Amino acid sequence: MTEWSGPLNIRPARVDDAREIARIYNQGVQDRAATFENAYVTPEERYLWLVARPERYPVLVAEVKHTLMGWSSLTPYSPRHCYDGIAELSIYIDRSLRGHGVGPELMKAMQGVAREKGYYKLVGRVMADNQPARKLCQLMGWKEVGVHEKHGKLGNEWHDLVLVEYLIPENLK
Repeated sequence: MTEWSGPLNIRPARVDDAREIARIYNQGVQDRAATFENAYVTPEERYLWLVARPERYPVLVAEVKHTLMGWSSLTPYSPRHCYDGIAELSIYIDRSLRGHGVGPELMKAMQGVAREKGYYKLVGRVMADNQPARKLCQLMGWKEVGVHEKHGKLGNEWHDLVLVEYLIPENLK
């Protein structure tokens, strides 16, 4: 699948999405460009992950005709209360659909949800050599604000991590 026909529907994830969320995440593990993790997740692990999520940290999915094409989540930035207005955004797109417009739509939707939930900033971490992800962030108004050098290994190779952020001005009080 490299293109889709029909409207792209973005909605809150349900527990029955766990299998497809795991499949798409595991593509990121296989491709070695989106995560330093080297272990695959199971649908059961993603099911428990979805069930345990507080409402403040949603997961959205993008689908066409009930086919999951990608997902995004918000997670806590820090356990310290002074950072309650900041969340970390993660996004994973089915490999066959990367570069076909799913990412921007899903990211835009999650930015809107974050705005509604009162967050004033979203942050993310992108592998420095993941140019498509860096381009997506730039396209969606995110700023690169720093680099963690030699932050993680994939196999025997060290990789830098680019720190990105997105401010939500109307929630800056």
